[in-house]
Amino acid sequence: MNKKKIILIDGHYCLYQTYFSFSKLKNNNGDPTGVLYGYIKIFNKLIEIFNPVKIIVIFDTPTQNFRHKLYIKYKNNRSPMPKNLKKQIKPLKEIIKVLGIPIVSINNIEADDIIGTLSKQFKKKKYYILIYSADKDLIQLINKQVSIIPGNFKKEILNKKNIYQKYGILPKYIADFLGLVGDSSDNIPGVPGIGKKTAMILLKHFKSIKDIYNNIDKIYNLPIKNIKNITNKLKENKKTAFLSYNLTKINNNILKNDFINTIKDYPINIPLLLKIFKNYQFNQYIENICDNKFPVINRYKKNKNNNKYIEIVNNKILSQIVEILTQEKIFSIAIAITPTNTKNNIFSISMSVKSHITWWYVSNYIDYNTTNINETIILNTIKPILENKKYRKIGTNLKNMFHILKKFNITLHGIYFDTSIAFYDYEFNNLYQDYQKYLIKTYIIKNKNFNLEKSISDIIQKSYISLKIYLKTKKYFKVKNKKKTFYSIDMPLLQVLSITENNGVLIKRKILKKQKIKITNTLHKLKKKIYHINQEKFNINSNKQLQNILFKKYNFPYSQKTKNGSISTNEKVLLKLSKIHKLPKIILQYRILNKLKNTYLKKLIKSINKKTNKIHTTYYQTSTSTGRLSSRNPNLQNIPIKTKLGRKLRIAFIVKKKWLLLTADYSQIELRIIAHYSKDKKMIKNLSYNQDIHLETAKNIFKIKNKKVKFFHRNIAKIINFSILYGISPFGLAQKLNISILEASEYIENYFLTYKRVKKYIKHIYSMAKKNKYITTLFGRDIYIPNINSNNIILKKYAKRFCINSIIQNTASDIIKTSMIKLNTIFQKEFYNDVKIIMHIHDELIFEIKEEKKNQLIDLIKYYMENNTKLIVPLYVSIKTGKNWKEIKPYTLHTSI
Repeated sequence: MNKKKIILIDGHYCLYQTYFSFSKLKNNNGDPTGVLYGYIKIFNKLIEIFNPVKIIVIFDTPTQNFRHKLYIKYKNNRSPMPKNLKKQIKPLKEIIKVLGIPIVSINNIEADDIIGTLSKQFKKKKYYILIYSADKDLIQLINKQVSIIPGNFKKEILNKKNIYQKYGILPKYIADFLGLVGDSSDNIPGVPGIGKKTAMILLKHFKSIKDIYNNIDKIYNLPIKNIKNITNKLKENKKTAFLSYNLTKINNNILKNDFINTIKDYPINIPLLLKIFKNYQFNQYIENICDNKFPVINRYKKNKNNNKYIEIVNNKILSQIVEILTQEKIFSIAIAITPTNTKNNIFSISMSVKSHITWWYVSNYIDYNTTNINETIILNTIKPILENKKYRKIGTNLKNMFHILKKFNITLHGIYFDTSIAFYDYEFNNLYQDYQKYLIKTYIIKNKNFNLEKSISDIIQKSYISLKIYLKTKKYFKVKNKKKTFYSIDMPLLQVLSITENNGVLIKRKILKKQKIKITNTLHKLKKKIYHINQEKFNINSNKQLQNILFKKYNFPYSQKTKNGSISTNEKVLLKLSKIHKLPKIILQYRILNKLKNTYLKKLIKSINKKTNKIHTTYYQTSTSTGRLSSRNPNLQNIPIKTKLGRKLRIAFIVKKKWLLLTADYSQIELRIIAHYSKDKKMIKNLSYNQDIHLETAKNIFKIKNKKVKFFHRNIAKIINFSILYGISPFGLAQKLNISILEASEYIENYFLTYKRVKKYIKHIYSMAKKNKYITTLFGRDIYIPNINSNNIILKKYAKRFCINSIIQNTASDIIKTSMIKLNTIFQKEFYNDVKIIMHIHDELIFEIKEEKKNQLIDLIKYYMENNTKLIVPLYVSIKTGKNWKEIKPYTLHTSI
């Protein structure tokens, strides 16, 4: 449908819709974010479905309009706006502006009248208008060119036909209908005694309120119960009927005839948008922007390039591709497989080169019935180029492309530039605005298959735009000196992660299934036991019902409240209550097992690949503020280790015969990094190979000698060592150690008396952040610190903690990343069939190694992980080996490279 469409959004309706739909959403600072998140979701959905040329949001203002003068009680029955909703209006309007979407709100003019006027003016310009709202008043605007999206994408769009079916009248008479029946939401009185059915019959015969009163004596003939009484009511309430009509009738001549010409789109500010999204933790939206899957940004497609587009239809074109790619040695590529309702998925590929040529192919396209070309022929032809690292590949989400190509027995090498990593990691000057300039005109191909049409458009854009972005960033890297980390860490790591994900980790499905059955049976027994003790059934997973049982029925003392102010029933609370009564203890057991089953076991079993019997997680380089990698689908970085039952899960992580599982874990890496940055001599000494830093810290904190240091002293010192680095307060430490705030303050004071230069360094890094608004790591990365100079004390404290946290975490992350890259290079050259990286868990790498090569590989892995990055203090890697992840044992190394 190639109609020019305008979408007008009823801003007030959308506020309440998103507020109630996403009321629980908050960011880490506790700010409500549901309205912001929901609005963006609605924008994207509207653009995705309707592809409008323009979106406008219309808001009411707090000022009164002519309806308040007509009727003093107009809308005065409405409750005040909830505080959490009110808080979000200002940031929402900022986001809408940053998204490039115009807002219209005019004092003393109601939003409905603005929407009516805009609809009329756009209609004259031959546009089709879609109004997003659930307001009944707006139905009167519906005609051949105006429809309403009723606020629920699953419902059908409201048009003349379905309005007539529902009300028995045409849309233009809805104001008359509401004038008769009234509207409680706007406090419009209507005519007493006239309901919807009566109003429909009246308007079916007389069309409008005016017509009804002109024919008031003829009403007696209508087939309506109590018609005499209704006629009397109409006569008695004539003024009220016309008042109600005037209150509901939309004025579509409220603005000048050329008002629509004054409504202009703002430029989309993507750098600011990404910063806002980071602040509100809208990680999915960030990923969508990086992957060019954010509809709001992609809504204008302009043809401002001289690129030549060549469809791959024969072997001659394929030969030309190989010849040009061989000459160019660098090109962008995009590959996708789009699922369809039919048996065959749509495969698409495009390649672009600097000499302004883009080749494209989409399977199942109608013209291919007359050719012999298919995806297998294309990929086999360019396979030598794809597998040769001397040919540099540019693209978006190249890791995903790696996995697609693996299905065709092709291993992608030469991953050189990925736009999604570039967008996330580096602050490009105006790059995101430039990104829009390179969006090419959508190819309109006459084919009934919508997915196919979209695939052709998308695939051509992806390779062409990726190339343009790469060319643009070359200048940036020269100016900003960011080239080193991008090309020496981020891009090589993408290749390593692709291989690691493809390697996967072997899983014994039977073990997990047995554990699931066993836990299910135990949960059933525990549930029965809980109900027996309690003498009544309740939903154990419901915090509200649990609160009633524990704190009302049993009258247990409560010690903690949630952020929302309700009584907490978390693990810490249940542990305390377990000392008083056996019920909380059993509930806690139930909860732990239930979480184990639903959060881990079910997901792990579901994630096992049926062909490989392995779990192939996905690692993300762009989802944490600290630079750490994250694992998803499933998350292998949070497999439980602290509980006995949690550790049992790890038995299922196995290796095949004649192979071993090897884990290499950086010991105390955060402390070693802070020792390097701060140059604290005491800490450097305590981190040497023959020293135990937690023991030494315990001696200084508790002011005791070696022999008197007990296990609990060392354990407290260990907690303090890691907590203080991340800016823990005396109150936070007191809670963590279950001690008084005075004791906690004393521990912190003694800690900094021991490690004086650590305290100086923390102050120094904080002052640098305040001055520059960013800090720079050992590897040359600039980490921007939002809110470092904020007037909000809470935000400022959070930013202060983030300074030291981010520099340590980011450095630790780059240390392990560079080790992965170095080891992968060696493995590919010398041990291709003997060792594989299969998992990355925080500061730990997990490998599969051939048993016969055990000593040689352990020696090599330990050496390069400890020596690949040089710090003032030595890095130490502890090695464990075994046949499964639970039963791995420490390995003592006797040799060195």
